[in-house]
This record gives sequence, structure tokens and C-alpha cells, in this order.
Amino acid sequence: MPRTLSSRLSPALTGSVVLTLCLGAGGALACPQYDAIVDAVDANDAAVAAELYEAIAVVPDCDDALREWLGDYLARDSFLHAMGGDVSPENRRAGLTRALGYEKHWRSYAELGRLEWSERKYGSAAVNFQLAINELVEGDPTHPAETSEIEEVYQMASAALALADGTVDMPRTRSGQIGGVFATSIRGFSVEEVELPITFRFGSTEFDERGADYAAMLADHLRATGQAHVTLGGHTDPVGSDAFNQELSLARADALGAYLKSHGFPGDIATVGYGETRLPPAPPGVEEGSDEHFRIARRVVFTTR
Repeated sequence: MPRTLSSRLSPALTGSVVLTLCLGAGGALACPQYDAIVDAVDANDAAVAAELYEAIAVVPDCDDALREWLGDYLARDSFLHAMGGDVSPENRRAGLTRALGYEKHWRSYAELGRLEWSERKYGSAAVNFQLAINELVEGDPTHPAETSEIEEVYQMASAALALADGTVDMPRTRSGQIGGVFATSIRGFSVEEVELPITFRFGSTEFDERGADYAAMLADHLRATGQAHVTLGGHTDPVGSDAFNQELSLARADALGAYLKSHGFPGDIATVGYGETRLPPAPPGVEEGSDEHFRIARRVVFTTR
């Protein structure tokens, strides 16, 4: 009888999914390290399992199913150790990175994003939160996620983009499209408006350097996805009069619309100015009414519905 590998993976990584490999004599049982791998996992000996993982990478008789199963075990082990209560930030970062080396998982990316956010490394936080979004959209569907978790990751990605010192490269999807916050449907979670830090010079409708970069990304995205319609909404912080902010927000939405037209978007464009009327809540770690909060408030949103 062939030996059967089975392991219940931690809910922190995969819920209550049970991975079972029934491997026949012509498959992984031909792998010379097979018994040692089973014994290492049964003994929860991650150090030996990691050595065996490296060893079977170059052994043709050890098939992909066995490598994937062992990688899943090592990813789970690395993640759980990284998220321990007494782990230093450096060791947490190393453990999460190690987990991702074995298996791409949205939770590992999200926890890296939270770690970078807590250290005010907003640019790298934005990258990791968006990689988490990409995995939620395209990754292993057996990795569960509550709608509230998806919404939180998306909101943190948007806020981190707004707070980053410079332009953040958007992670591409497997199909080559711009991913991250540009995803509007994530496992049933619908994004009402995509928020981009398309920023302008003070009191002006002229893009600053970062705003120009994100405007170009939006133009590329709309052309690549063949959208027929886009609605642009401008928002300001509450500094200044209501009337001025209302007028400025609409003027900035109009300026972005004109830019999209001049850069090849053939569809219909509607614009609206919200001024300071839709101030977003301050995210965790950001003080209400602070400069960081107001940076998040100064934004342009778009929807293609």
C-alpha cells in the first residue's frame, strides 16, 4: 500500500482545507527522499524539512506535487513563527519573506504590509498590500478571506499609496495588466471608487511630479482595459473655505479628464467635485486631522460604472 500524506493546514493560512496526497509507486514514491520528508513533517521538524525541500529541487524523480506539499508545510511553519507574539520586527519580516519563498499567500503579503505600515515605510507597505490584492484576485482560491479582510487590505493599500513619499510601482497581474488598487472586483468584494494619489501643485490644477505619474498610469489602465466610460471625482482636505475647495476639486477633476482625453482615452468622461465633504476616516496609526490624514483626503477617485 502506498503511504498517504495528509496535513491540516493552519486556519491562519488556508482555513480548514485538508491537503491529501495519495501517491502511487510511479509518482513521488520514486523520490529517494520521500520517506525522510514524511518523517520530518510528521515530527514537525521544519529545519530538516527545509533541507529536504532544497535537496528535491534538483531530483527529477521527486514530482511537483510532493514539492508543493512540502512547500505548503514550510510556508505555514514560517508564517506561524513569524506571527508569534514575541517576535522582533526584523525576525517577523524575515519569517514572512521566507514563507513567501515557499508559497505565495495573500496573508503573508498583507502582514508584511502591516509591518511596513507600522514603521511608516509607506511605499513598501503599498507594494505589499497590493501584492496581497493580486493574490486574492489571481492566487490560490483555497486560501480563504472574509469580505471584511479584503476591504481592510484594499483600504490600507490606498492609504499607503497616498502617504508614500514618491510614486509607487503598481504590481502587475499575471496577464500583465496593472493590478493592486486597480482591481475593482475581489472575490465578491466590489470597489465602489478607486482612489489614486493624483496630486497637484498647491492651489493649482497642474499635476505635481507624483500626480503626473499616477495620471499616466490611469490613462494606460483605461486604454488597456477598453473602458467606454469613466467618472472622475475630486476631493480636497478641509483647509480653506467650502466654496474654494468645491471649486478646486471640480477643476482638478476636469484637468484630469482633459489629460486622459489628450492621452488617447476615447470614452466618455464625467467629472464631479466633492470638495471637503467626503473626508475619509483616518486609518490605524494616523491621527484624525493630522497632515497625514489630510494627505489621504487629497485624492482623485474614478469609477468605470
